[in-house]
Amino acid sequence: MRKILLGLALTFTAAQVAAQPASPDQPPSPPPGGHDILVKAIPGKSSGWHRAETDHFIVLSDGSESELRRVTANLESLRHLLARLYLGGEQGDLTARLTITLLPSRSALHDLGLANRRYHEGPYGGGIGDQRYYDTREDGAVLALARVDQNLPMDTTMARDRDCEDMAADGTDCADKPPVYHPALVRTWQAVLYGAYAQHFILSHQPAAYPRWYIDGIGALFSTVEYRRDGAVDYAGPPENYRQVTRSYGLLNIGDVLTGRYLDPAYHPMVWTPYHAWLMAQFFLYSPIKPERREQLTRYMAAIAQGTPMPQAAAAFGDMRRLQREFEVYAEKPANLARTDKHAVQSSEPVIAALSPEQAALIGPRMQLAGWASDAAGAERLSELHQSLASLGQDSDALLLAAQADYRDGHAERCLAQAEQVLARAPDNATALAWKGAALTDRALAGPAADRAAGLTAARAVLARAIHNDDSATLPLIFYFQSFTRAGEPVPEPAMQGMVRVARVLPEAPGPRLELAEELLREGKADLARRVLAPVLYEAGENPDKLRAQKLFAMKESAPQRSAP
Repeated sequence: MRKILLGLALTFTAAQVAAQPASPDQPPSPPPGGHDILVKAIPGKSSGWHRAETDHFIVLSDGSESELRRVTANLESLRHLLARLYLGGEQGDLTARLTITLLPSRSALHDLGLANRRYHEGPYGGGIGDQRYYDTREDGAVLALARVDQNLPMDTTMARDRDCEDMAADGTDCADKPPVYHPALVRTWQAVLYGAYAQHFILSHQPAAYPRWYIDGIGALFSTVEYRRDGAVDYAGPPENYRQVTRSYGLLNIGDVLTGRYLDPAYHPMVWTPYHAWLMAQFFLYSPIKPERREQLTRYMAAIAQGTPMPQAAAAFGDMRRLQREFEVYAEKPANLARTDKHAVQSSEPVIAALSPEQAALIGPRMQLAGWASDAAGAERLSELHQSLASLGQDSDALLLAAQADYRDGHAERCLAQAEQVLARAPDNATALAWKGAALTDRALAGPAADRAAGLTAARAVLARAIHNDDSATLPLIFYFQSFTRAGEPVPEPAMQGMVRVARVLPEAPGPRLELAEELLREGKADLARRVLAPVLYEAGENPDKLRAQKLFAMKESAPQRSAP
């Protein structure tokens, strides 16, 4: 076990420096409240929704099939580009497919009541809020956004003041002239989508604790990707009319960003937007900065990844006034873009299928379930969900969704009953077997002590069957591991290896890391546990997973330890 876990920890910490793109065709770049859940289906009618599948994506949309095909193919091309830049090519990628849901409007996204618990954008000014929902789950990450462009107001007081300054320089009094109107800048939803995927790629393929500005910058760099007819791909290019953004909102103070001061809600001297994030990432990753600046960035990012507060980590850059001057000079004429060779980036044709009304009706609830709390409001929504699911009859997907909801809310017996209904028609369904095994584990732990061993043995047999039937599924491996930890039993080697596999398939998800770290702490391997959990323990901002990680290490001295099996 020790050899396996050491290799795992090394895998997790290999990216604890700046994720640095290497150009495949050019010289290497520098391093760098309650919402109701309702299921509505009209039998016999088309849902209007389609599902596109590739090796790395599942994309759901109620837009046109041609748009879905184009966007999904572009995502595959972007993924191939990122793999070349950051991984050196397609080398045994074990990570799970990303599920993306493209909703018709912002209100449709808002009505789902989805809130980002981790990996918040910005905070952006200029009226730009979170435009996407991203969640790292134990059965695969999900991303949702509206297929609606966003307008960024450009007609600001700062823009009008600069117009007056320009007129004054020409000897004209702006008071005698009508003000120049600056139209809003359009940021397309496709730019948001491609940027959000680039962020997911970094978090899943080079997991580490990153400063928020860096993740914003990675998204902004690849949000401008363009696919040329000759097969070449342009990337990291400037967003359209980005200079108007700095004219309307000002340049950024690079020291305030590097130290994290700009994240203070009371901070007002600077406005942070995706366009500023692009410029800052361009400066550090694609500009011809001096070698010592590259080394400073590497030290800064490594310090952040090891838990050093941003102000102390930023000391690596030395004189911030000098760095600001260098940045302002670069901002006047940044690098245009990077371009691959013709046909250097591969794509794949997605397989597209129409969704039935029953399948489409489950899209929203499936996304919402992860955000449920076990409280009175959650119980009320669960009751509403079951009433709605009843209209779908014995649909297997609806039954499995109901089983998941019941298990999350502590109703193991109802979860078991729904899983059994699916298994009666599909005895080898791995997801149904997983929920059955989890429910049987709950039953064994809640039952008489004399029956516990036999009950756990039966539950583990069901979970072992699920693992055998679908070796790519993560839930059976998680539930199998938990059948030992929840019972307070030593975790055997096969269960530990299974959770290690889950962590490699879902490297961006905090759950598997937390499970592994907690077990390692029980075995007295605190250093190894900290390395495994570093991306969660030191990530930017506050969230429930980070707080749980902090509590684990705060309690490690008083927690009982046992020898590894």
